[in-house]
Amino acid sequence: MTLGRSKAAKSRKAEIAYHSDNGFSSNLHPAVNVKVLNLPRIDAPEDVLTAAWDQTVEEFWAAAEIIAQNNGYSGVFTEGRSDGWLVPYTQHDSAGKLVTHWTGQGPDKGYPRYPSMEDAKQRRVFNQFRADIESLLQDSLDRYHDTATDLYLDAQG
Repeated sequence: MTLGRSKAAKSRKAEIAYHSDNGFSSNLHPAVNVKVLNLPRIDAPEDVLTAAWDQTVEEFWAAAEIIAQNNGYSGVFTEGRSDGWLVPYTQHDSAGKLVTHWTGQGPDKGYPRYPSMEDAKQRRVFNQFRADIESLLQDSLDRYHDTATDLYLDAQG
């Protein structure tokens, strides 16, 4: 007989990363680390690489919003000094309707709430969301390579 949570349950909870933007480890909330430390090596001019990166980043965040909404969240925030943490949130207006386009916050607009990892259902949803975002991140790196290559070839004429 085992007392307390199983090792599997403990490890599932441990896999969830938490982030707080205040620097004091208070107000921690579940987040996905989306920092890119190493870009694929591409032999192209810096302006081509910058254009490809900018396009890839824009497409990544647009897709992340869609993934968040497909998982029942209102959207995502970025956190961290380099926006390297992706944080899902839900927000309901005063009528209780899920807000899917950020228009601010307040009594009529509602306030963003982070998912609770103490709730099994919210933890399951977050873990699926995290897997979707991690897959998107890998796909985005592949697209960066393809975009940079295409832009370089286009510039060559």
